[in-house]
Parts: sequence; structure tokens; C-alpha cells
Amino acid sequence: MEPNRTIQPRPRPPSDAGPCCDCRNAGTRPATGFVARLASRLERFRDDARGGVVILAAAAAPVLIIAAGVVIDYGTASRDKAVMQAAADATAIAAVRELTNGHLSERRLAEVVNGFARQQLEANGLHSDNGVTARIINDGRSVEVRISRPMRSAFPGLLPASTGGLAANATATAVGNQKVCVVALDTASVETISMKSNSWLTAQDCNVYSNSRSNAGIKTDSGIRLTARLICSSGGYAGAGQFLARKLVDCPPVQDPLSMRPPPPIGGCKATNLNVIDKGSNQARHVLSPGTYCGGLFIGGNSSVKFEAGTYVIKDGPLVVDSNADIRGDGVGFYLTGDKATFQFLSNARVVLDAPIDGPLAGLLFFEDRAAKADRDHVIKSNFVSDLTGTIYLPRGKLVVDATNEVAQQSAFTLIVVKQLHLSANPKLVVKSDYRSSNVPVPKGLGPLGGDPSLSR
Repeated sequence: MEPNRTIQPRPRPPSDAGPCCDCRNAGTRPATGFVARLASRLERFRDDARGGVVILAAAAAPVLIIAAGVVIDYGTASRDKAVMQAAADATAIAAVRELTNGHLSERRLAEVVNGFARQQLEANGLHSDNGVTARIINDGRSVEVRISRPMRSAFPGLLPASTGGLAANATATAVGNQKVCVVALDTASVETISMKSNSWLTAQDCNVYSNSRSNAGIKTDSGIRLTARLICSSGGYAGAGQFLARKLVDCPPVQDPLSMRPPPPIGGCKATNLNVIDKGSNQARHVLSPGTYCGGLFIGGNSSVKFEAGTYVIKDGPLVVDSNADIRGDGVGFYLTGDKATFQFLSNARVVLDAPIDGPLAGLLFFEDRAAKADRDHVIKSNFVSDLTGTIYLPRGKLVVDATNEVAQQSAFTLIVVKQLHLSANPKLVVKSDYRSSNVPVPKGLGPLGGDPSLSR
């Protein structure tokens, strides 16, 4: 037997893998060669990327803020523009409603438009910096409203201010045909329009207005009948009766449409305390010419008078047409000046009068002095006052119709602007509005006006 030998392990050949020949332990030792170089480059790239992102983010931040501001401002501007347009539309319609009530001055237009528009805007959060303008166009039938304001910015001072701002435009037009034919100007009294005991007021295709703020501004009894296209009372109605009309309440007072109309010149006395009296019905017709009749003018019973065309100034006394007298005149107007200057058409007087087509009283049958004593009665008692074509303007007085039959029923048109209008007994006052059938002009602010308001753009 051979003796025991110790077997030595055979040496392994050298390896390029480096000092670590045990693959099981390779992950725990530092990498070398290609792997180390790749790891180093990746780490440097990672570090470089972090810095680039920071730089890019810093550079992009203002752009992002501006973009966000633009988006916010655009949304705010869109909302503001919608609010402004709605306010402009509503304001234009409100202004045209005011226009149809009577003569709308530039001053009154500005008050209506500014007050209404600002109320609409403030209710929707636009409290300041709103410019509101308006103008009357289309021959007085339309109102154009413009509302403007600067754009609001989410970042004031950072974003550039808009030079254009925002604007909204609206135009409303009165569509149809409404006419103002009766205006009672008294704003404080009860019974500014009063109708008693079976009286009728027929305003054919036109409107009747009472400015009184009293809840009995229009007072009626049983048996009355008031016919009109529209009846408008600032205060309200009291009493019974039949209304063949569209009734409104809380209407804005109608400004005196003739307040700027100048009175005619007053010359020397053509006659003083003139009485025209005939003792028999067969007397020839008297002819009177224009001028100033001091102390008034009395046309006696059974007298017949023709008034030549022109202006008649009745000064310091009444114009009285007595029972059974007959007066006629084409193109005549009467100016009543002095505390005693009124007109009275007594029972059975026959009256046929048409207002002038030109001159200082163009369109006016009666013009009361604005300095006269207030609340005087101008009276129609006759059943034969058939033609009063033109305008009766009594800004200080009361028109009392106390007949028992139709009055003014043969007129082409009759316009009434008085402090108060009272109908008693059984009269049937007919206020026509056939303007085209006469050459007598309709004063501005009366007669044909716009109808229902409608947005035209």
C-alpha cells in the first residue's frame, strides 16, 4: 500500500475580471472599468438635469403667471360685458318709456339714464368707473345708450393696462303709435282729474295722464266712462265707473310739454271792455281782428262774431260767450293774461274755433299766462261747443266741462294740458287725435309719440 498523500487544489488561471474571482461576492465590491465610467456619467447627467429644470421653471414662472392673469381677466371681462349689455338694454327701454310719456329734455334724459343704469350695474357688483351716456335719435322715437368702463385686472400693476376698456351699446325704439292728448299737471291735489255724475271722457286712440301723487289723483263717480288707449296716474284711482282703457299707476309725472313755449307779445289796447251785443237774431255777423282786448271781451246773447286769423290777447278780464251767441274763427289763438282773464262758454253758445297754423300761437287755441293766479276756472257750459281744433294750455287753471251733451266732437283733434280737469253734470268730452286731417300743428311733446319700447339693436 502506498502511503497517504495530501491532494493539493489545482491553481486556477489568472482572470481579467480583477481581484474578485468569486462571482457570488461581486455585488459588494466597487465597480471598475466600463461600468464605473457609465455610472459616473449618468450621475453627472442627473445633476445637470436638476439644475436645468430649476432654471427652466424660474424662466417660465412669469409667463405662467401672465397666462393665468390673462385667463382670469378674460373671464372677468366677459362677465362685466354681459352685465353692462344687460344694463344698457334695460336702460334704453326705460328711457324710451319716459320718452313716450311726453317731451323728454336732455337734462331729464341724463337723470333717467344715469339713475337707472347705475342701479342695474351696482346690483351686479360694478360699483364705480362706469361711464353712462345717452342721446335721443330717429326724430325723437329712439334712445341710444352707451355704458363704458376700464377692464379689471387680476394682477394690477403687473399686467399691462388695457387701453380700449369695455363698452356696451343699446338702442331702443318706440314701436307703434301712442299719442298724449290729456295731461293734468297738478302733482299734489286730490282729484287732479275729476269725473262726476255720468260724465264721459273719450280720448280716441290716445293717452290720458294725471301727475297727482295722491291715491285719488283720478277721482270718478258711478256712471262715468273713461275711454282711452292708456290712462296713467302717478298716485292712483278712487271711486267707481267704467274704464275702457289700459290703466297704469305709479307713472312718472309728465313734464309740462309746453313749459318752454314763449308767450306772444302784448301790444297796446285795441279795445277796452268791449261788449258785442245784438238785440235781435237777424243782425249781421260782427268781424273782430287780432289785437289786445283790455278788460276782457264779452259776446252777448244772440250775437254772431267772426274772428279773423291771428293772435288775440285777452287782458285783465274774461272772454265770455253768452247764451245763444255764435262765434267762429279759423287760425285764431287766445292768450289770457292777468288774474281775471279766463274763458267762459255759457249755455247754448255755439263755438267753432281752429288754432293758428303759424305765428306765436301756432297750434294753440288758448294759452294761459304762467304768472296768473292759480286754480281759476275756465268753463264750458254749452252743449254746442262742437269744434275746438288745437291745444288748450292752462298751466295754472282748471278746465271745467259742465255741459250735458257732446263737446268738441267735430274737432280734427283736441289736446288738453291743464293744471286740473273737472267734468261734472253729464258732459261727453270727445278728445280726437286725427292729426292728419288738419293743418293745425301739434306742439312738440304732444300728439303722435312712440308706442311700446323695443330694442332695435
